[in-house]
Amino acid sequence: MHTRHLVLLFSLIILFGFCSGMSGWAEGMIVYAYRGTTYMMHPNDTIPTRITEEGISTPSPDGRLLAAVDRDPDRRNVLHIRDLHTGKKIRSIILQVHSYVDISWSPDGRWIVYAGNPERIRAGRGLDTEIFLISPDGRRKRKLRHPIGERPIGFVWAPDAQSVFYNLAAIDRRQEIWESKINGQENPKKHLPFHEGAGFLNRYPFYSFSPNGKEIAYTPIHEGVFVADVKGKNHRKVTDKVTDRAQKNVLADVVGIDIQVFVKQGLRQFFQVDWSPNGKHLVFSAETLMGNYGLYIYSFASEEARRLVLLRDSLPILPRWVGDSLPVQPNNKMAVTWGTLKKSKN
Repeated sequence: MHTRHLVLLFSLIILFGFCSGMSGWAEGMIVYAYRGTTYMMHPNDTIPTRITEEGISTPSPDGRLLAAVDRDPDRRNVLHIRDLHTGKKIRSIILQVHSYVDISWSPDGRWIVYAGNPERIRAGRGLDTEIFLISPDGRRKRKLRHPIGERPIGFVWAPDAQSVFYNLAAIDRRQEIWESKINGQENPKKHLPFHEGAGFLNRYPFYSFSPNGKEIAYTPIHEGVFVADVKGKNHRKVTDKVTDRAQKNVLADVVGIDIQVFVKQGLRQFFQVDWSPNGKHLVFSAETLMGNYGLYIYSFASEEARRLVLLRDSLPILPRWVGDSLPVQPNNKMAVTWGTLKKSKN
């Protein structure tokens, strides 16, 4: 009797250790766009699931819904709310803007921020871009203050969902970002949280706040992945911690040849970054020395990174790491999730 109990206990310990190792990257889902199509992946998946061909999109923080933008015959932008797991359309909302910049879902799920010109551009004249908030059901709408005459782009929410941050694409001030409070009563505020000399492609959201709001991760295009406190102090390059582990072949290129991991060893340009909901990982997009593009996951615990996807001819953009409300598996694949066998419908 005691022997059977010991065998069972030992088996459970082995199973727990195996599952813990498998789930090290497993919390939440990563949603990204590639060549006009939105995909999602569980961090342990090897094949992405295709959601919709509306490539400008943003997932809800709980991983249930997807907001994506398309244009109607009158060239107005239409916001479609879809089921993230099936791609099924739930509702469509006309945004009443005739140009489009970016959208982002707030961490509390109450708002979607977007920007655009309420009027058509005629005879080449410029129009001010405005920032709006809209509720996912389309019933509430609010305008945000921002520097007039500039073009806001690359929206990033504060973790408390009380502020929206963005870049100004019309100017070349690479180290500054702007903050607008959603209460609409305060003037926009400028911040300089990045290290001196950092350069970015400002059409991308090249930074992300930690879930507890205390740190910021950012990606200078030719330098790597950095983390600092939100006041712009204590900058540290997290990629430096893993370059000496390159011989472990953490990453591999598309033809199976082992490559090195980071700057001067494998990845030469860095673009977008997002923090995992549990604060333990980062996902970022980058270009390799071989001219391929990919998404990579970095773990603060192991100080290692691994490739999620690697693509030949275009950058995966807008990576968002959100909660996982339901099991996800690639189309036409069988998957076992905690003892339940489920097959995705086409």
